[in-house]
Amino acid sequence: MWGLSTEGLPVELLLIFTLLIWVLYFLIYYSSPRNKVNRWCGIGGVLLSIGVLKEYLYYSGIFAGMEVELFGVVYELTELLNSILTAVLYYTAMPCVMIFSFYFCHLEKRWPRLMTCLKFLVFLPVFCFGVVYPWSETREIPLTNPEAYTIVASYNLIYGVLATVPIVITLFRERKEIQFRQRRLVSVLALLPLWYWLVTLFLFHLLKLDHLYKLWQGNAVIILVLFVYYMRHLFKGGVWGMRLTREYFDWSNDSEAASQSEQYLIHMLKGETAKISWCSQNIRSLQMDECEGELDIIDHSVSHIDEFVRRSREYSKAIVLRPTEVNMEQLLWEIREETKTSWQGEIRLQIKGQGRTLYCDYYYMKEVLLNLTANALDAMGENGILTFGYETPRKNIALIKVEDNGCGIPKEEIPSLFTLYYSKHRDSSHFGMGLSYCQKVVRAHRGYLQVESSVGAKDHGTVFTICLPAGNRKRRIRNG
Repeated sequence: MWGLSTEGLPVELLLIFTLLIWVLYFLIYYSSPRNKVNRWCGIGGVLLSIGVLKEYLYYSGIFAGMEVELFGVVYELTELLNSILTAVLYYTAMPCVMIFSFYFCHLEKRWPRLMTCLKFLVFLPVFCFGVVYPWSETREIPLTNPEAYTIVASYNLIYGVLATVPIVITLFRERKEIQFRQRRLVSVLALLPLWYWLVTLFLFHLLKLDHLYKLWQGNAVIILVLFVYYMRHLFKGGVWGMRLTREYFDWSNDSEAASQSEQYLIHMLKGETAKISWCSQNIRSLQMDECEGELDIIDHSVSHIDEFVRRSREYSKAIVLRPTEVNMEQLLWEIREETKTSWQGEIRLQIKGQGRTLYCDYYYMKEVLLNLTANALDAMGENGILTFGYETPRKNIALIKVEDNGCGIPKEEIPSLFTLYYSKHRDSSHFGMGLSYCQKVVRAHRGYLQVESSVGAKDHGTVFTICLPAGNRKRRIRNG
């Protein structure tokens, strides 16, 4: 039969609750162990879980009847552990929460010297309490000295306010930043269980609401909800620097063998086309005029296969970004000048907003824009109006547009545009890889590619829009 913790949760549930807290905060730490926000949140969360652990150890009776001698004094082991764990919880948890708040608010970057001092100062009460209220006697002190509990409770509540207010202010300041959603998730996971614990454990006692003593155990429900919340966001969009993805595959087949077969096929094609090309050259050396037409067809087919193999290899490579601050006006101007050398139509450049630089990979972004430009020229033919646009409608959003007034794309074809090997062209120079590759690059930049098109008699043309996160991307990437 389950034992009750004096009208609270069964002790077995307290143990499960403790393990659940440890798993949640370990995942938070493991999501980005080098990130100090994650690190200190994990430390603070484990320290806050000690309250549940000490309740379990005390009421489960694991160490009942055992004694231990410490500095010449004999203690009951259960009472001693409860006192020490109470001191660890009441004295040290909130300074760690304060340091978590400092890193959340980027204090180490704005005022590094102040940050160094504050990391020591916030632990000063820990040493003071350890001297005035010894760690081995914290269970008895509230009974003999009620003022001590009031002081410690006030200390925890004040630290809670001092840690929370900067976080809320930071969230308000960064509400328009691309990372706001993530930081809001972080603050919910960190502050919700903290404040439930502070209110139910300290504020209720200061208000003499002793009959609500066990209400703090309701945090078990909050932790369970937050655990589900955390796991949901791990799969949905990522949280705390970690994201999980689902991959479906046919487990009855060997996917690795299939990948090897694909590589073997490409290698075989390359080898066979080399042989065919060598034979064609040898036949041409015989100067057989009656075979020139057929040899031209063979050479053209070989070139087509070689180009297909080259692009397949190139586009199948993993996208490894090397982002820098790129002047988008200058990049679009370069593409405009390169296009003018081989096309007779009108090229316009439209730059809106104050921001001119974007944190992205210059070479990949240029390749995407050149691909979109080539598609636009195909749609317009030898003449038309090609428009390059760049704007930042909000501080954290950048839009890059490539617009043409060509023939347009029927609505029923738009959903298939980004499918690999799909092409509405029937000539041998189009392989249906370009738009799929562009989408792959844009997604690597954490953006998306949108297309709008019309095939009307008067209003026709296509607009490709690249939407990317803007702002101080460099700092955000470094912070994980």
